[in-house]
Amino acid sequence: MPTARQSSAEREPPDPLSLRVLFSRIEDNFATAYQTVTAIIQGVALVILVTTSARAVFGGSSGSLVAIAASQAVTVFVIIIVTTDQFFQLAAATRWLPSTFDTAIPYLVGAGEAIAALSLGDHTRWWGSIAWSLLAGTIAFWHNAVRATPQGFEGIEDYYRRFVRGVRQSSYICAALFAYAVALAVTSALADLSPWLYIAAPWVVTAAAAVRVTQVRWGGVPAQGT
Repeated sequence: MPTARQSSAEREPPDPLSLRVLFSRIEDNFATAYQTVTAIIQGVALVILVTTSARAVFGGSSGSLVAIAASQAVTVFVIIIVTTDQFFQLAAATRWLPSTFDTAIPYLVGAGEAIAALSLGDHTRWWGSIAWSLLAGTIAFWHNAVRATPQGFEGIEDYYRRFVRGVRQSSYICAALFAYAVALAVTSALADLSPWLYIAAPWVVTAAAAVRVTQVRWGGVPAQGT
């Protein structure tokens, strides 16, 4: 009889309230760990950037090569800052049960940043790695738009709608910059362009990233609405 009662108890469905507490704990712990992992990955990319930048700028290269490397280094630096900011904002804004893909996203972005930092002065490889990071950013923002739910915003529908609209706009910007970077990577592989173009072109990415991050706060909500 005790065995029968034990088997019956084991077959009882879990209490919905207990499940909600468990899911909430998983979501909160993942958000904290996500921010920590992001900070570590971006810190590694920054160390690589500082090391290669010093070698590229102070290594005795010609003036145009130094200017190109400096322009590329500034762009990678801004991307690192914006990436850190946006991952922190997105993790703070909402919650969902994480997947393996959520875990992979910071590594995908960081890999492109690290290769870009190692490729200062190599136009094709630098633009290719920037394109990779921008593609990962496009996917990351779109993933946030898909996974977000009104429940993740405590049922505040307006906040939820603005979040989804904001991250989708960010994904469109990343997609446009991705196409821009791919075009420059391909062009650089096929032709030797003017040094002035290589100096100026990275600033398009830098300016777009800097402007966008000042427009959007808390993972997709416009700054003026906070």
